[in-house]
Amino acid sequence: MQRLLAKFETAKSLVPKPELTAAEYPARFGAIYCGSTSAAMREALHTLAAQGIYVNALRVRAFPFQDEIADFVASHNKVFVIEQNRDAQLKTLLVNDAGVNPASLIPILHYDGTPITARFITEAVGAQVRRLNVRPIQSGKAA
Repeated sequence: MQRLLAKFETAKSLVPKPELTAAEYPARFGAIYCGSTSAAMREALHTLAAQGIYVNALRVRAFPFQDEIADFVASHNKVFVIEQNRDAQLKTLLVNDAGVNPASLIPILHYDGTPITARFITEAVGAQVRRLNVRPIQSGKAA
């Protein structure tokens, strides 16, 4: 078993690193996403920023997860986990394998059989921000 654990640790240094998209202004919120969610997420980030909701985003590109992913979550008040999966598989991996506190994650799940859209992401994240009672600030500061 120790040999297998060592293999996973080595794999962390060999798989592609996550890609960070930093918000234009300081952001309290983060978003983690992967795979075919990428195009819609890029568009949603622009739309959210236009609404005064600034979100740093991290595109996960491989498993096992590198330490940067847990560090990203720790540096935000809340992190939206955007995924096209009914069972929140990415969120579960973050909690179980990266040791992320589940209380800091907010799942945004899309699983109706159609591709996820920027509109869906924008509306879901916007609703969560309103639920958290955080008002966007239009003066260029974080939401």
